[in-house]
Amino acid sequence: MKARLLWCSLVALVVAVPAGAQPPPTTAAHRDPDAPCYRWPAVDMDGDGVFDRIDHCVSTPVGCTVDKWGCESDADKDGVCDGRDNCLNTPMGSKVDANGCSEEQLGAMKAAAVVPQAVTPTPPPPPPPAPEPALGEKGQELARTGRIRLDNVYFDNGAATLAPESESTLDKVGQALEQYPDLKVEIEGHTDTRGSAPYNMKLSQQRAEAVRQYLLTHFHLQADHVTARGYGETDPETKERNDKELQQNRRVMLHALNPEVLPNGVKVQNKK
Repeated sequence: MKARLLWCSLVALVVAVPAGAQPPPTTAAHRDPDAPCYRWPAVDMDGDGVFDRIDHCVSTPVGCTVDKWGCESDADKDGVCDGRDNCLNTPMGSKVDANGCSEEQLGAMKAAAVVPQAVTPTPPPPPPPAPEPALGEKGQELARTGRIRLDNVYFDNGAATLAPESESTLDKVGQALEQYPDLKVEIEGHTDTRGSAPYNMKLSQQRAEAVRQYLLTHFHLQADHVTARGYGETDPETKERNDKELQQNRRVMLHALNPEVLPNGVKVQNKK
């Protein structure tokens, strides 16, 4: 202990501050606790945190990481010291910039820094339209022409009573009309020219009414959308030269009163 104090005294005499000069710093930040004398001035010219007393590399660039001897380290050997090297894993031999990054590394950093553009999600496609109901043969004929001839609709001779074999045709017609709830139709009754005109007019009206009643009874139709009218023998299709032509004139027809509601928008010549 006495030897240490003696040594410190001698050192103090050697480094004695000349008259008028500033004394060595005494604050903790400027004192070297490991120096032979605790009051030894602490000097670190390159600011690397290693006192010049033991710094083997006194010109270390600012910011470099150093070892205990004050010498900078360079883990990837690219010539840029650790602490200032922004790319610590540069492949050996790569050409780097002042920050220790190669062109490949700079490109990768730029790509990683690109903020992906917000992608507006594609809206889901609209649901497919509901399939059109099956119209059947009579429904297709009605949509195409606005008129239906009710073939195979039979009545008792000289009467307006529907024969049972008529139901198949009338059921097809009823199903077709249900597909067009806004459609208004007229059921036409026609006769041949046998018998008096007044009688035929009355009979054709009764037969048209019988068909209308069957349709309203068996299908979901609005009564005011289905009317019946007898035309008697006033609108023949043939000259009645034989039985076949007579039968052709005895018929029941159906035609649309507002054909614009049909899919094809057909035009129908209404009877006066």
